Amino acid sequence: MNAERLEQMFQDRTKLSESIREFFRLRGYIEVETPILVASPDMSPALSPFETELVAADGTTRRGALITSPEFSMKKLLGEGLQKIYTLTKVFRNSDFFVDDAPKQHNPEFTMLEWYQQGMGYEAGMDETESLVKFCLQAFGKEALQPFDRVHIPTRFKELTGLELCDAGAEDLRTACMSLGLTTDPADTWSDLFHRIFVTHMETKLPKAGAFVYDFPKQQAALSRLTPDGKYAERFELYIGGQELCNAFSELTDGTEQRRRFEEEQAERTRVGKPSFPIDEELIRLLPSVRQPTFGNALGVDRLLMLLTGANSIEDILAFPARKLFT
Repeated sequence: MNAERLEQMFQDRTKLSESIREFFRLRGYIEVETPILVASPDMSPALSPFETELVAADGTTRRGALITSPEFSMKKLLGEGLQKIYTLTKVFRNSDFFVDDAPKQHNPEFTMLEWYQQGMGYEAGMDETESLVKFCLQAFGKEALQPFDRVHIPTRFKELTGLELCDAGAEDLRTACMSLGLTTDPADTWSDLFHRIFVTHMETKLPKAGAFVYDFPKQQAALSRLTPDGKYAERFELYIGGQELCNAFSELTDGTEQRRRFEEEQAERTRVGKPSFPIDEELIRLLPSVRQPTFGNALGVDRLLMLLTGANSIEDILAFPARKLFT
């Protein structure tokens, strides 16, 4: 990347950061800082944190990891009484980034915007997320002239398969995959099978101009509360131009239920051969102090910048992509 392109890239990154900060300043949010090195990172079996050790003066060590998200720390701040907060931070996810067909949307180190508001549910959160994206589009001289679509996952799933998603078992999903021409593996879990259907027959058919998909299966609700009927997770994702930009929830604040879900995730991590981390007891203690509803969203800043600048690969908007650093 030559000097002219580097300068433009950093100008674009600055413009986006300033736009995000201005958007949240106008809405009364405060910017917070959270730790990047923690003892209890994300518990999701789908994620692999970068692990490390802290060495004490006496030579003893403590396990730690780089965050995959600032979520746990931000929820602690909510539990301490903060109402409207956001952060722009680096996060880290360890995966297969160096194969020849590495995805163009991924880098092991990337920038995340995460924000929370107590007293707001996920429906209003969709409105705010749309306003944020359009605010940034305008800052870059672009306009989104139509409202983003809202796609109800259980309804779309039933149209595809004839099944009620909340009642479908793993074998039902396996049969549905076969009827849709998808291959399966005996080791596939319920979530594996649902994800295969979602990615190939739902995600690819979303409007390119912008669409929220919402009400995910409760099996994929590790950090969100459930819908009033208990059948689905109050969770949504936003897709624009085929890219997932964010993952958002009405936040779970029941400490007992959260512990149960963390224990399930610990067991699943052990089952699939991934290291398990201790439950964050301070988070469990503070969760009941968070109001219901509370909305939280995690948005990939690099992907948003790709959208705003027309970049085809995340490496086009990074000065030091991982494949360059570790070649």
